[in-house]
Parts: sequence; structure tokens; C-alpha cells
Amino acid sequence: MFSSLALLLSIVSTFSTVDTLPVSLEKPIGSVLRTVREMEMTGDTTKEVLQIETTKAKSLDKIIVKFGIYINGKNVFQDQWKASTYFDKRDKWSDTTKWKHLTRILRGFFVNQNFTMSGDEDLQTILERTEAAEIQVRTPEAKEFDSSPHKIFSVYGGRNHLYGLTWLQSMKKFVKVWKN
Repeated sequence: MFSSLALLLSIVSTFSTVDTLPVSLEKPIGSVLRTVREMEMTGDTTKEVLQIETTKAKSLDKIIVKFGIYINGKNVFQDQWKASTYFDKRDKWSDTTKWKHLTRILRGFFVNQNFTMSGDEDLQTILERTEAAEIQVRTPEAKEFDSSPHKIFSVYGGRNHLYGLTWLQSMKKFVKVWKN
């Protein structure tokens, strides 16, 4: 005999991350969406906590998406943007439809494909396709970046807010390697 939790887990496990959940399991507009993943990002074998969540609001235009990275419970990086930046202003979708798409975006925010290693390319090669952010070519930080592989997390913060984030030991912080 299944307990309520076991039954719920068996129902949820039958859906892939791109499928919609049954209406009874979807969160209504205005509730907090939160996705968390532990990932070793700093090279010290301790996993950092990456978290993305929304603020509560009655309309999608007022929802703020907050992204943070935590080491031992301390926030060491944070960014935020409006949820509406994921959508074109010309979209005529209802807030309900946009909310469902936002839910999918946040559920897939920390997929493995968004994490890469820098060992395949040096900074100059990366910046040929993108724009420099906090690390400039021919600086001590670029030399550190190029001297050993760094994990880069590609952050998708809306249509015009894309960047690659990595840890630089010399600065003891997360820095934006590239941006769009």
C-alpha cells in the first residue's frame, strides 16, 4: 500500500523536466518558485549551493528572479532580474502561459549543459564570440583563468542578460568571464 508521499513521488517521477505537471501540482502565479543545486565550482571539492527563486507577486511583470551562490551558508554571489525579461514585449501570452514557461525555465536552470570547463579554450578564444565582462585579456586574472581549467556556469537571466560565471581563486570570488 502506497503512502501519500510515495504516491505523489511516483506521479511526479513519471514526468520529464520538459513536461507540464498535472494542474493540481503546478504552483499558481504569485507563489515562490525555487530551484537549488549543489555543484563544486571553486576547485576545493566542497560543493557550493546554487539557488534561483522568484519573489511573490500577483502579476508576472512584478516578479523578480533572484540567483545566488552560497558557500557554507554565506551568500558569495547574487544577481537579480525581472521575470518579464524572459519574454518579448510583443508576446500576447497570458500571465498563466508565461508562468508555465517561467516554471520550465527555472526547473531547467541548473542542467548539466549549462556547466562547461574552460580547458578547451583560452579566454581570448571565448571572447571572440562574446564580450569581455570582469576578466580582460592579458591581465593576471586572464593568466590565472588560462593556466588551469575553470568550471563556467552559463547564466540565462532573460533575453538580453546572458553571462558566464566562474570562480577566481586570486580574487576569492565569482566573476563574470563573458557576457552577451
